[in-house]
Amino acid sequence: MKNKRIRIILIAIAVIALLAAGGLVFFRPAGPEGPLKGKVIFLAGDSRSSTDYTFYKEILERKTGAKVLVEGASGCLTAYNASNEYFERLKQKHDFSIWLVGGNDEGSAGTIGTFSAESELGKTGEKVVTETDIEEEYNGETFIQAVDHIMRKYKAECPKGRMIFCTDLPQQRDSKESEWSKEENWERKREAIIECCEKNQVQCLDLYGLCQFDMEEEPMFKAPTDTETNKGKFFMDGLHPNPNGIEKITDFEVEAMLKEK
Repeated sequence: MKNKRIRIILIAIAVIALLAAGGLVFFRPAGPEGPLKGKVIFLAGDSRSSTDYTFYKEILERKTGAKVLVEGASGCLTAYNASNEYFERLKQKHDFSIWLVGGNDEGSAGTIGTFSAESELGKTGEKVVTETDIEEEYNGETFIQAVDHIMRKYKAECPKGRMIFCTDLPQQRDSKESEWSKEENWERKREAIIECCEKNQVQCLDLYGLCQFDMEEEPMFKAPTDTETNKGKFFMDGLHPNPNGIEKITDFEVEAMLKEK
């Protein structure tokens, strides 16, 4: 009997030690814990927020405990994100939407637009444009009209959703002379998104300014897209963030969502 009690005590000590060391995972509560457990996050945009890159969902779910809907449309322009067809995806129930658009928009002078000649973009000569009709299919001609259409349409159709709109990330394609590779074009898209966020009272997450990615350390994107091979420090290929890049980006996204919680 005495030996049996000793064995029981030794087994109990071993179990406690394993739990303290992180073992016996089957004793742990099932399901992820996190500050947004029970919530649903909708990732909107282009291929960077699509199922092409499963680690975005995995990392964000790990950090938040939320369910993440990955709904970026690979290869799309921001004009498509503003379309009625894309907005059909937003009928899925969700608590937050995180928008990262513009990856396929060049951002070159004359394509961005502004709603005021006194804005930062207006001062650079971008033409003043008018709002589109959100009751109709999107028919704007500039980047800023597409972004503004998205924000106003979302507020009308998803009044319970909390919208976080990110400034676009830097990228480089083909060569330094490509329109996508020019810093002034990245900055124009950034200014357009900031202007729209202020206009529509939407939380702006300035990933461009916060992350400070050094593109000199990153590869040059060349088609076709390789979704598997990582070639850079924070970017898979000079366009799509890799797990390191997503780790950095999602830190800011989680902070932004907690402000809206």
